[in-house]
Amino acid sequence: MLVLLTRPFDEATRSAAKLAAIGHTAVLSPVIEIVPTGAVWPRGVIDAVIATGARAFQSLQLAPEWPPPELRRLVPLYLVGAKTAEAARACGFEGPLRITLDAKALCSVISDRFEAPTRVLYLAGRDRKSDLEACCADAGLALEVVETYAAQAAGSLSDEAVQLAAAGALGAIVHFSRRSGEIFLRLAADAGLDPATPVHVAISEDAAAPLQAAALPHVVVATEPNEDAILALLRKAPEPGA
Repeated sequence: MLVLLTRPFDEATRSAAKLAAIGHTAVLSPVIEIVPTGAVWPRGVIDAVIATGARAFQSLQLAPEWPPPELRRLVPLYLVGAKTAEAARACGFEGPLRITLDAKALCSVISDRFEAPTRVLYLAGRDRKSDLEACCADAGLALEVVETYAAQAAGSLSDEAVQLAAAGALGAIVHFSRRSGEIFLRLAADAGLDPATPVHVAISEDAAAPLQAAALPHVVVATEPNEDAILALLRKAPEPGA
């Protein structure tokens, strides 16, 4: 089955290899491009660092002595997901680590652990949900946000994706976020495509929301918000109407 991947190119390339291992062929058409903002580490004492995705660390502008080696060695990390932790370690952050499954759980941990005037640094993307910041604000904790990357919308779908979609050759389209789903629907409309035929596989209910709002007939949601759960769905090779 031909499966359209709309996530950023480097991530889509890794996903394509996983799809090939279960007998599917990936078609790549990133609808978002990740661009570093050039943000650097702020001055002063940091009590803790939080992040909800690996990109936050991968896009951070680092120098050999900044942030200081001692800070990288000691500052506590509160992160969502094992991949975010791996990215932090790859950047030399070796401090005590707490990993949660999602931002809601992360907020709960932070709120219980810290109180003002603690300085908690939030490494984040420019385009992000405000849930974590709002949750912490409700608990009386203001986060200091450093936007390390921006997710820019693509101007169009790839020529290959448009041709295959127009021919009805795509069996499934995978969506990894609400925003990428919204962008895909806009780009599909710009190309004059009807997205109703393929199965749309969403990583979460949130990612599925714009697809469902568009009344697409074949939307399935992964049982857990991760790529393994998406692959589990695609192993069953869902067909429209299934």
